[in-house]
Amino acid sequence: MGSEIENEFVNYDKYNAWGPVYQELKNEASIQAMEEEFSTAEARNAVNRNKNRYRDVSPYDHSRVKLSNNVYINASLVEVKEANRKYILTQGPLEVTVSHFWQMVWEKKSKAIIMLNKLIENGARKCYKYYPTDAEDDEDEIEFEDVSLNVSVIKETQLDYYIERILLLKHTESEESREVIHYNYTHWPDFGVPQSPLVFLNFLMTVRQSGALETDVGPAIVHCSAGIGRSGTFCLVDSSLVIIEKTQNMNSVDVRNLLLEMRKYRMGLIQTADQLRFSYLAIIDGGHQILSSGKAELDIFSDYLKESINKEDHPPTPPERTTSLPIDRQPPPLPPRSPDLRKTDNEDEEKDYENQRIAPKDTEQLIPEKEKENSSTFLYLYSSTFRRRIQREERKQKTQDQINRMKEKQRKSELWRNRRSYLTPVAIGITLFIGGLLLYKYYF
Repeated sequence: MGSEIENEFVNYDKYNAWGPVYQELKNEASIQAMEEEFSTAEARNAVNRNKNRYRDVSPYDHSRVKLSNNVYINASLVEVKEANRKYILTQGPLEVTVSHFWQMVWEKKSKAIIMLNKLIENGARKCYKYYPTDAEDDEDEIEFEDVSLNVSVIKETQLDYYIERILLLKHTESEESREVIHYNYTHWPDFGVPQSPLVFLNFLMTVRQSGALETDVGPAIVHCSAGIGRSGTFCLVDSSLVIIEKTQNMNSVDVRNLLLEMRKYRMGLIQTADQLRFSYLAIIDGGHQILSSGKAELDIFSDYLKESINKEDHPPTPPERTTSLPIDRQPPPLPPRSPDLRKTDNEDEEKDYENQRIAPKDTEQLIPEKEKENSSTFLYLYSSTFRRRIQREERKQKTQDQINRMKEKQRKSELWRNRRSYLTPVAIGITLFIGGLLLYKYYF
């Protein structure tokens, strides 16, 4: 049918597997973090706790961004060596961290800030307003005296689905200044994914064309509210497309392993099954555009998905959101999601999928009877699904083995602590007895 990533997408969609696949990936990332003993001690330090927007989203000590004067900030340097990319993923600034945010932009020499959220979403504040604008009722310049920085707006352009600002960042002591591009993507729903991969990919390509993601400038600052969900999706798609562009081969991208590698630098990247699904879709559409030199339209990529749009058992396409796009430029909607694919309650808080329905172990049961009528389709689906089921079972066994080893290590540690607790009073008693005996001999 197509490349490995396309076949994965089709099978996960067809068998409602996104939830279990995402949960399995999340579990493996957790095991990975425990085995590597990734510490978050600095983030949990009492003096830094008020600088974290969410108590369950902390930067690892080994990859956190370190600022001068030992200033702490909830930000991580994420390296994707295969794509030769570096990103700084961070939370939406708090009022108490705004000056440190700009200190980071200055010290790391970042050319761009990619903001993927709105300040207020669904009635909740997701980010403090850390940037100036050219609006009449807003300030066009902000001074941060504690870090000797001044930020002013040079130009602001309202586009169809994002706002582009050119900001001037000036160090007030050295009088040195530099321009920073501020991209504010405004059409990513707080509880979901963008309505269309076309709009998102156009935004991504605009950022890439600015040169802000290249190696000759400082790492781009990427943030949403927590700096792991939407931010992780952006970086995963960009890195995957860089790899495809470099190799000119769709099969060169292993999305699962790439995401696991990125999670070594910042916990929780890609927070929902929906975001994982959208990442696959954007990578596939963007990859086709790259391999066809941008001439092909970004559209549904396989006969399976084209046919699925007209199936009655799929839910109808969600109504269009109110946007600034003209009617004749509305993007095509995403292909319909599988009915059993669940959405989490909050994009910025991790949710468990432990109660999510797991696909049956009998692979043949996964194949609808009507598909068996077509022998070629059945043989393909059966062999592909069977192979992937075996791979999943191997990964599960590997994860279970890791868990068992950790439990055994913990059991031995607890056993030693118990033995030590028994030996302590004995040692004290012996010491007191010997001491008493020596005193007795000395005086008597």
